[in-house]
Amino acid sequence: MAMSGVEMRGKFISSIDPQLGFDQLFSVLPGILFFAKDREGRLLAANRALLDLYGYPDADKFWGTTDFDHLPSSLAEKFRQDDLKVIESGEPMLEIVEIFMNRTGIPAWFLTNKIPIRSREGEVIGVMGTIQDYEQQRDLIPVDDDISKALEYIKSNFHHEVPIPHLAQLCELSVRQFERRFKDYMKTTPQDFIVRMRVFNSCNDLRRTRKALSDIATDCGFYDQAAFSKYFKKHMGMTPLQYRRTYC
Repeated sequence: MAMSGVEMRGKFISSIDPQLGFDQLFSVLPGILFFAKDREGRLLAANRALLDLYGYPDADKFWGTTDFDHLPSSLAEKFRQDDLKVIESGEPMLEIVEIFMNRTGIPAWFLTNKIPIRSREGEVIGVMGTIQDYEQQRDLIPVDDDISKALEYIKSNFHHEVPIPHLAQLCELSVRQFERRFKDYMKTTPQDFIVRMRVFNSCNDLRRTRKALSDIATDCGFYDQAAFSKYFKKHMGMTPLQYRRTYC
């Protein structure tokens, strides 16, 4: 007979090395979503904030579900691949900047950290991690003066072409220096940040207007609708049309 999610959770927790202090992470963590999964990707631990995000007042009904039960398949697959990298390598993946959605489809940028969970014998038996609102997290860190002008320019001009050499010039840095400083602070490249800004802002038009996808694409700075669809699916886990049908 197959085990229930509650039974799987009990077996999972009991096999974890107690020296990890794993149980302490179940306490209230302001501004932080906490999760833990077994090797098969089943969610067997979470804090109240994550349960609330996914709409589970009864935690017992949550145990044993996977990302595929809660997220668009492409997005869930991306998270699964990251989990497998951690499980197979035994090495953490830290400060992953990615777009995440709540149940109403409103996107936000999050900072994700994933580390392996080891049994008492040292075997990797799963992955646990934290998800934090990236904008709130970044507000705690003083803005890097070397890239502040570039960030302001991108936020005002992402819907136009944004040459990286121009951003470097604004910051009085070489292109190589600028790209290194930008990635150190933003945890992503300038090029990817610009694309994410475009995808992020397109969600508002998709939810609140009936504008044609081709118009949204050009208004947000994409070359054409094909490029828009490609990058939207990469970051949101679904096509723009699927997003509109789901959350409009």
